[in-house]
Amino acid sequence: MLRSKKCLVTGGSRGLGLAIAKRFSDEGATCILMARNREKLEAAREQLATAAEDGALLRHNIVVGDVQDFASKDYGKGVLDDVDVLVNAAGITQVSLLVRTSPNSIKSLVQTNLLGTIYASQAFARNSIRARKGGVIINFSSALAHRPVPGSSIYTATKAAVEGLTKALAVELGPANIRVNAISPGYIETDMTSAISEKAREKMMDRVPVKRFGTVEEVAEVALMLAMNEFMTGSVVNVDGGWSV
Repeated sequence: MLRSKKCLVTGGSRGLGLAIAKRFSDEGATCILMARNREKLEAAREQLATAAEDGALLRHNIVVGDVQDFASKDYGKGVLDDVDVLVNAAGITQVSLLVRTSPNSIKSLVQTNLLGTIYASQAFARNSIRARKGGVIINFSSALAHRPVPGSSIYTATKAAVEGLTKALAVELGPANIRVNAISPGYIETDMTSAISEKAREKMMDRVPVKRFGTVEEVAEVALMLAMNEFMTGSVVNVDGGWSV
């Protein structure tokens, strides 16, 4: 159970981040959603408003900002106060061959997917160690880190780096009772994948033994398990329908 726990979810206004926040909320957690779009965050918070078993209303908060903001020590202290679980779900994707990818696109991919995860994890760890309370970090990799496809080189590199970071932090932060794991999703039904044509989907499913896209709810169940299982750390859990086999 996550009752009385506070969870911060970056990229929490939609997709995987929002689904995880909903699942955590179902278990009694108070969630802080972080993203750059206030309107989308407000809509997401409305979806999270739910009554607790005792009839009290769970208050879910929002933070309008960028994961790069965690590079500031003062920013991390304010946003992460009393947070028990950090979910690094903010991320952007790539659909371009390396030779056609602009320097700005490369920079954005590295900053959001890798540096954002590093900065947020660093700030969370500092707060948790200072408070001597332990905690949980859940990062996001991708099946592409194991089975890359053309047009995803920089994205794949950032996600492979996140897996290395996850394992290193599990070793480094374990003595402080901070567990660090990652989820490696495959093709998941989100607003970003909804525009994919049927023909393209069929080709993509050739790589997936279960022959379908996953759901955000299926990924959220794994995130819940990682938040609650106290003997799991340093793991990268594949949720990809067998794509990485």
